Amino acid sequence: MQRDLLYRLGGALLMVVGAAIGWLGILRPLQAAQAHAPTVSYDSKIFVVMPLCFVFGVFFLIGGARWPYRDAARQTLTPVGWGLMAVLAIAAGASFLWFSHQFDALGYRPG
Repeated sequence: MQRDLLYRLGGALLMVVGAAIGWLGILRPLQAAQAHAPTVSYDSKIFVVMPLCFVFGVFFLIGGARWPYRDAARQTLTPVGWGLMAVLAIAAGASFLWFSHQFDALGYRPG
């Protein structure tokens, strides 16, 4: 029970960290672009880190320590872990495409 609770608290913490990263790294540059700032900068790594926090945060919050996502002895992912990686890749790609579309609509170009 104690281990399961720690996993769930860790998932909640990951969700909070993901929200903070999303606010600082995605929404603040987007708000600056909407305010027509002359230059807006952002780090593209944020589009992997933020979905990672949310995907694993939700996974640990819902499942706790119930479903193993990795095999520590062989240092590989389990099928659950590969599923999480697929969801992470889709979420990262979708968030970057959405952000790029928003910037294009506001007249900003990368570079």
